Amino acid sequence: MRVAVLGASGGMGRFFTEYFLSHGHEVTGFDTRKLNFSDSGFTSADSNAKAVEGAQVVLVAVPIAITVKTVREIAPQLHKGVHLIEISSIKGKILGELRPIVRKTGASLVSLHPLFGPSLSASTGMKICVVERGKAALNFAEELFPDATLIPIGEREHDRAMGIILSMTHLLNIAYAATVAKYMTPEEFRALESPTSAVQMSLAEGVLNQDPSLYSYIQLENDYSAKFAGDLVDQLERLKTFLKRKDKKGFEAYFARLSAEYAQDSKTALENIYEAFEAKQSR
Repeated sequence: MRVAVLGASGGMGRFFTEYFLSHGHEVTGFDTRKLNFSDSGFTSADSNAKAVEGAQVVLVAVPIAITVKTVREIAPQLHKGVHLIEISSIKGKILGELRPIVRKTGASLVSLHPLFGPSLSASTGMKICVVERGKAALNFAEELFPDATLIPIGEREHDRAMGIILSMTHLLNIAYAATVAKYMTPEEFRALESPTSAVQMSLAEGVLNQDPSLYSYIQLENDYSAKFAGDLVDQLERLKTFLKRKDKKGFEAYFARLSAEYAQDSKTALENIYEAFEAKQSR
């Protein structure tokens, strides 16, 4: 299959370029940054439009802010039989803009959300949301990513879930790092860290190592972000009340209820924390 990857030098663009090459597809890529692929199946194009010519699959892996602009640019090269894949993290707004553009070309729009980053080392660990109407997109995704776990989901349900999975998780880690920074330097923290705090700080630092533009998009363009942030603050305020009142009974009842709710999932959690801590220490 001939695949065009737009934004081929970016994190996810590079990941999918290497994935398609490893699965025997011919890939043509374009990026404003330097392309450096040694595989004989890869061809470098000098524009998005040139990359798309003759492609059966077009994967748009450019920054989210220019996704719609990029699709408009390549629209004249799209036609019936071409599958256009977009991989944005938030779907509501962007699909509303992309659908009419792609519909006019006759091409098929396939909306995916990879639930992993470009550091994933094996395609068997790929988990991908398939966010589009009808069975055709899911069938195509199964053909293109046979080793992946595919999760069919509606766009509204997807964005609501990402309000928790992405938005709230990122905000929690940003707030954690900001609070620690008020009282300790990273060096002071690492000298005294416990396994649990070390893993938590690794999560926070991993978030802070990402592109601010991407993360602001994930927060600001998701209509559910503010609600879940408010719910998180409410829970922290409740815990703060227990602390201020020295309410031992209230704190332990709150803790026990949540512990029971997560009992099945948390059986191996502590072992996983220690494994992650030991792996971090050995590096």
